Amino acid sequence: MLERDYSGFYIDGRWQEPDSRAYQDVISPHSEQVIGRVPSASEKDIDTAVSAARQAFYNTDWKTRPVAERAEMCERLASLIAERRPEFRDLIIDELGSTWFLADVYQSTAPTLHWNYHAAAGRRTRFAELRESDMTSLAGGAGGTIVRYATKSLVFKEPAGVVAVLCAYNFALPCVGQKACPALMAGCTIVLKVPEQNPLAIFALGDLISEAGFPPGVINIVAAGAESSQYLVEHPGVDMVSFTGSTAVGKRIGQSCAERIRPCVLELGGKSAAIILDDVDLDKIIPTLVGISVGTSSGQSCVCMSRLIVPRTCYEELAEKLASSFGALKVGDPHDPDTAIGPLISRQQRDHVIRLLDEGIAEGAVVRAGGKIPDHMKQGWYFEPTLLTDVTSDMSVSQEEFFGPVVVMIPYDDEEEAIRIANDSKYGLAGCVFTSDTSHGFEIAKRIRTGVFSVNTFAADFNSPFGGFKHSGIGREHGPYAIEEYLQYRTISIEPDEEMPAEVINGIEWQEPPF
Repeated sequence: MLERDYSGFYIDGRWQEPDSRAYQDVISPHSEQVIGRVPSASEKDIDTAVSAARQAFYNTDWKTRPVAERAEMCERLASLIAERRPEFRDLIIDELGSTWFLADVYQSTAPTLHWNYHAAAGRRTRFAELRESDMTSLAGGAGGTIVRYATKSLVFKEPAGVVAVLCAYNFALPCVGQKACPALMAGCTIVLKVPEQNPLAIFALGDLISEAGFPPGVINIVAAGAESSQYLVEHPGVDMVSFTGSTAVGKRIGQSCAERIRPCVLELGGKSAAIILDDVDLDKIIPTLVGISVGTSSGQSCVCMSRLIVPRTCYEELAEKLASSFGALKVGDPHDPDTAIGPLISRQQRDHVIRLLDEGIAEGAVVRAGGKIPDHMKQGWYFEPTLLTDVTSDMSVSQEEFFGPVVVMIPYDDEEEAIRIANDSKYGLAGCVFTSDTSHGFEIAKRIRTGVFSVNTFAADFNSPFGGFKHSGIGREHGPYAIEEYLQYRTISIEPDEEMPAEVINGIEWQEPPF
């Protein structure tokens, strides 16, 4: 069984007693009982973690080690996580309230995938290239003086430095692999701030990080409240920030980074739309619609399809079928493999869902399924899977993120209106369309302003860029591109008629000019 009570932070390759005397209790969303605790960092603790990360980056060989060595460490960590997968699964069920099924097939499995994937992607990343060209013809034949048109340069991709990584609660352990591993493969070092609600699975990585062979200071783990988290984001020793969480917090982090001319990756909220065209078989798509909406983490997912955009001609038919399906979902103990809907992460989150639902009802939305705390769950932060109909795109329930098991159905009369409704959002993270004509589905997809989109399904492809437009964030994760986010380009030039020293360009590929 993985540890649940921690008295220190994992800093500089070992567990260290904190300066702070404050602790954060970890509360089970199912039982409402304390199941563990971790210390809560003071500013001095943050200073210690950042100092260790800076020492590892600026005063050791970490950033210049062969990429294969960094990849081997990430792969060893992936194997260690896989060996403890059942223990991670059970811990995640307890502290997150994730259903047994989701904890088994995703929450405890995806971390191994992410660490292995980005290790492999790092091995294939080209970190330097020789660029040689004569662009005189592009300047009309005129010659250059200070600004040379004939050039010979080495272009390097160098790590950003010390990265503050802040993970979201709804997929905390996978989020570490999704963010930290690309940064490490780039050559960065990490200060990892855990989510306050469920820090235990990430804390459990500490000993595994040491066992995997990472040098001291390369990965540091702290827990912190709002003030110390802000202190970390604004710390002068941090070179970059990578955050997943709410748009409200993301905006503040973005403002902070802008003031400090500091790069950031922000993966934020969503209000994703599933467009149903009038040529689909409704019975065939019902299970998928349930799974990609309330069925994933009880709606606590940034890519939850929380808006269903439905032809008016089949609106009532689909509403009846979905209401029946929602009502059949088992709400209850997440430890039970048959449970489909577990609790929300906290009482505060459930209260937010109820407040937004009440606003929608006041605006005219009709509850067709769910809409309340389950009668049979006397403890735990549960809420029934809820379907709202008679909804228009301008209602608060269509525009604001529930981050809970609530879905709205919005009718449309023609495809142009459906596309307009789908794009009528401050968010732009994900979406999908269901149609019997896959080619036409791609035509629809190209007109929706989101970072990821699917046809006749929904998938956040781990092998392709993931991220949003508008208020859904900045930057991309997943795929080989994830490593690029943590790299900065650097150019070193010589006179074009000189030869690059062989020892300098050994092993570096030549890049053909783009003309």
